[in-house]
Parts: sequence; structure tokens; C-alpha cells
Amino acid sequence: MGSKSRQVIALAAVGCMGKYVCEELLADDRFDVIVISRTRQEWFTNRSIPIYESDYSLPSVLSILESTRATTLISFLNVNDGRFITIHCAFIAACLASTNCKRFMPSEYCGNIEAFPDRPRFYGSTREPIRKVLRGVQGLEWTLLECGWFMDYFLKPEKSHMRPVPDEFPIDLDKWTVRIRGTGDELQSWTLGREVGKAAVELCAAEKW
Repeated sequence: MGSKSRQVIALAAVGCMGKYVCEELLADDRFDVIVISRTRQEWFTNRSIPIYESDYSLPSVLSILESTRATTLISFLNVNDGRFITIHCAFIAACLASTNCKRFMPSEYCGNIEAFPDRPRFYGSTREPIRKVLRGVQGLEWTLLECGWFMDYFLKPEKSHMRPVPDEFPIDLDKWTVRIRGTGDELQSWTLGREVGKAAVELCAAEKW
């Protein structure tokens, strides 16, 4: 699929953050987008985004990458146990075996990993092992997309792709409560999901990672 002048970007396990990337890719005539998912979802079919059902195994993902001639695979998988490592290793292996897909972005999108690579705590046991795998890989470009708290959580659900997470996010819009972290004087960074989506698109267009 896709014309010779348009890159095909494959998005896997798309959830809240991934929908912003989908929308920004759809708005950019440099790219075609496909979604790799365990199930078909109305949100994508309503936008005529091709969905390829997969169990996220190496043979399944590789077959999709080959048939679509995707050049980049971006993961949005959001699990915090050993499945994260197993599935991402399959994604990496599929890219390495693929004819065209030689760029990979694992699912991160949280925190300051340069200063605190194991924060939040579950990143130490899930994300860091994948970073180590990628550091040892040859023949595959990869990058990590990091950001602060999403400003979208300030919005009501109907105005945001982000689902409410009152146990994680310090502001609960329903109860009108705020949980102050630390002393309250520490600097806090905020990012719009839409802007992260735009950044991901520009990364896809970059000549070199």
C-alpha cells in the first residue's frame, strides 16, 4: 500500500496517545498510516485507517510489515509486566527481518529517562531491558519519545483522547481535588498530546535518527 513518494508508518497497540499520532499522520500527505491491533476498533474504521489484526508475535508482525511495505514501526503498548518485553522483542525482531521497516520507536512517552531511567518504578523492569536490547542492535534506527505530564488530562473526556487516571494524575476533575507533589515548589513540565503527535510525525520525516 502507499505510493512510492509516501512512507507507510505502522502503529502498534494504539491507545490514547497513539490516536494523536494517527490524526497528525493522516493530516500529512507525506505518509500513509496503518494500525496493528489485536482487535478491530471503530475509531480507526470510521477514519478509514487500515487495521491489521495481530497477536503481536514475530511471524504476524513481520507479515504485516512486509505486505504493507512499512518503513517505521511505532509502539504504543501500555502494559507494565513481562509482556512488554516479550512483545517489544518481537517488534524489534520483525523490523530486523523486514525488507523495508528499519526504524522503530518503542513505547515510552513518560518521564525524564536521561536523569531517571528507572522512574516510574515499573520502567526499570520493563522499559530499561528493551533500551538495552536496542543499544546492542545493528541495522535498525531507533529513538525514544519522552514528554512530561499530558495537559490533556485537564480536559473533560469528550475533549481529549486521554482517559481519566485519577489514581495517577495529580488533578481529579470530578472531585475538584489536587495532589501536591513534593514541596509544591518544584518545576513541573506539561505537554499537549497533540504536540507530541506532531513531533512524532516530524521524527518519521527526519532523514536520520
